[in-house]
Amino acid sequence: MKPSDLLTFPMLMRVIQIGLSFTYVGYLLKHFFDPASPLAAVSFHVYMAVALVFAFNPLNWQSGLMRWLGRVIDLGGIVMSIAFVWIYQSEMRRLERHLEMIDPVLTLDIFLHVVGLILIFEAVRRAVGWSLLIVVMGFLAYAYLGPYFPGWMAFPGFSLSTMTELISMKTDGIFGVTATAAINFVFYFVLFGTVFTLTGGGALFIDLAMRMTARLKGGAAKMSLVGSALFGMVSGSAIANTTSTGALTIPIMNRAGYSKDQAAATEAIASTGGQLMPPIMGVAAFVMADLLGIPYGTIAAAALIPSAAFYFALYVIVDLRARRYGIGNVPSELLDIDPVMPRAHLLASPVAMIACLIVGYSAPYAALVGTVTALIVPFLRKSTRFDPRKLFEAVLDAAKQMAWISAPLAAVGIVMVVATQSNLALNFVSLLSDAGTGQLYLSLLLVILGCIIMGMGLPTVAAYIIGSLVFVPALMDLGVDRLAANLFVLYYCVLSMVTPPVALCSYAAAGIARSDANKTGLLAFGYSLVIFLVPFGFINDPHVLWQGTGMEIFIGAVGMLLATFSWAVFLMGWMNGKLSWLERGVYLVISLALILSPTLSQIWSVSVLAVVILLGWCFTLRPRLMPART
Repeated sequence: MKPSDLLTFPMLMRVIQIGLSFTYVGYLLKHFFDPASPLAAVSFHVYMAVALVFAFNPLNWQSGLMRWLGRVIDLGGIVMSIAFVWIYQSEMRRLERHLEMIDPVLTLDIFLHVVGLILIFEAVRRAVGWSLLIVVMGFLAYAYLGPYFPGWMAFPGFSLSTMTELISMKTDGIFGVTATAAINFVFYFVLFGTVFTLTGGGALFIDLAMRMTARLKGGAAKMSLVGSALFGMVSGSAIANTTSTGALTIPIMNRAGYSKDQAAATEAIASTGGQLMPPIMGVAAFVMADLLGIPYGTIAAAALIPSAAFYFALYVIVDLRARRYGIGNVPSELLDIDPVMPRAHLLASPVAMIACLIVGYSAPYAALVGTVTALIVPFLRKSTRFDPRKLFEAVLDAAKQMAWISAPLAAVGIVMVVATQSNLALNFVSLLSDAGTGQLYLSLLLVILGCIIMGMGLPTVAAYIIGSLVFVPALMDLGVDRLAANLFVLYYCVLSMVTPPVALCSYAAAGIARSDANKTGLLAFGYSLVIFLVPFGFINDPHVLWQGTGMEIFIGAVGMLLATFSWAVFLMGWMNGKLSWLERGVYLVISLALILSPTLSQIWSVSVLAVVILLGWCFTLRPRLMPART
């Protein structure tokens, strides 16, 4: 074989990537201004996303025969996916008029269902690995083998034609709410994040974080927290957050005295919190908006105080750890940072997007306004102008990110259909209610356990969707507000990014730090314990979800911040010196009392006063009365 022959396939794949990316992005932009019918738009989106996964992540088999077989599979997957796009568009009139359980299911429909699932499953495997695929295939098997399951799991099962109708012929299943959320919400924010980063906004956020924290105690780790929070505001992707900010922050943390595992774990948990940080939260938040039928801005507002409490608690732990062990200060030779003010105008794009959300424009419209602003404002100064050819890469990057998101989202639609149509979700609600014996907090602990177990093997969005099906109805039966119940499930499912054995953020950070992935994952999960109390706060006090008067919201926020502060001190065991177990126990009691008691109640008020007294004890009386403890 001639060496020139080896270039043929990579060059062909590059041409395919470009063609598919521009077609896909162009169609979704057109869909905003001239919407197609829901089934037409989502079927185009799903199979174009599958084709993009095949194009951007081809099989890398090295030996001669296997290499050629891999190329055939890659090209075959791309051609079949594009063919499915064309077939669905051609059959759209019939599909939209199809009456479920009345009109016949054609052989063509069954073919599209069976082969389509094979294509989607392979795309899921390439995008996120085997964990999600095994779960989806397990639910699919359950749909056919229902009569053979014991007890409350048994049901009559579905035929192939019924499954074809449920999954592949209407706006349910692979074309359901998870897929529609991708084209109605996620795409526009992915596009904004890509453009903002490529035009210099991402680098500005990192430099801002450096300016704000570099000279503080533990500044290296604090820079990671602030940078990840800022970047998370505009990316919504924990993985993108980890790789973008971690490339800078992890080496600096290493030089500041943190071990490789500690540096990687700190970046992983900081980036994971980006999924909770408004205005652009993770994909699961967009799916939540679609599931609940409420404006995305309402969810973003509700998440503001809890996400602030999460990062505040992390900040406290980082600060206390730096003071206790004397690590984390940024070396002076790394403090030479490019001036920020000459680039401050780049912040106009996220400001414009947030302003649109606040005044009531739709989330996609706000994201497009932010994107256009991000393209224009760099040209206001010569120093920030960018090469327009970067937009070419931005289109490819946006299409690739969407493909990696969309294939798993389509597959999770299968789980939703099977769980609801088989009554599995309803039966599980009854089981959970019985196990919790009607007690709210016992049921909440069971939900936490279920979310963490799911998070060990699933990406955040998949864990949240399944959790919303099986856990949220049970919580609502116990009197929990619908939005609060969904956010409760989301917060614990977010831990999937740092929960071994499938901890994508931890693995990404470990790759940058060259640390042990499992140790990094376990450390990051330990740091994530600061999030434990936050969801209980908005279960007990809806004011922290931005509901109520301004004063009620402010008081609720103060209570949550004091609770997470006390919780962080308890976990770290340090406050101006090493705490005794009695002192740590008092901080633990205070944090639980602030979270679990009604706001402004007598117990709550006494707990607020106790925090002030304890701080006075730690900083004034104890140093005088007791010897220093280290």
